[in-house]
Amino acid sequence: MTVRNMTPKLGLALLLSSGIILSACDPKTGEAIGTLESGSNLSNIEIEVEDTSAVTDAKDLKAFPIACRNGVIMQAFEQQRHSIQVRGCGQVTAVLADDNKGSRHQRFIVQLEGVEPKHTVLIAHNIDLAPRVDALQKGDEVIFYGQYEYNPQGGVVHWTHHDPAARHQHGWIEHNGQRFQ
Repeated sequence: MTVRNMTPKLGLALLLSSGIILSACDPKTGEAIGTLESGSNLSNIEIEVEDTSAVTDAKDLKAFPIACRNGVIMQAFEQQRHSIQVRGCGQVTAVLADDNKGSRHQRFIVQLEGVEPKHTVLIAHNIDLAPRVDALQKGDEVIFYGQYEYNPQGGVVHWTHHDPAARHQHGWIEHNGQRFQ
């Protein structure tokens, strides 16, 4: 496997010495289809590093689960962006009452993993189109995939379900090894 377009400042040696395992995901489902170590026949992977000025040593790199892309959420929050497809993870800090106006939504707040300062998002999971995450409790870990919308309180992630009309990218929530979509 080759790695192209690496910023010279970062260097391949830094990447390899940091212990990061490269993997690939199915673009339709987001599921892992293999890793460099698994011996899969993965195609070349391009890694783009936008700003390496803060990365001076391998200890500056933090490894998070492939499922966690909380940096994208933080960037969308800082730029006050809307309609951004995100994949994130964290711990449930509050389970709220359902929103029953219009389409019914299960609502809960997630503190994003590995983010400083601490940051929370509201998850609004449409339970008219997807199963309720019944066993969800405060303190539980979740992984989610949906559409981020900025608000000053941290943002909302919705579209965490399939789209029966196939006009929008399907989303989901994973809780205790089970996917709700």
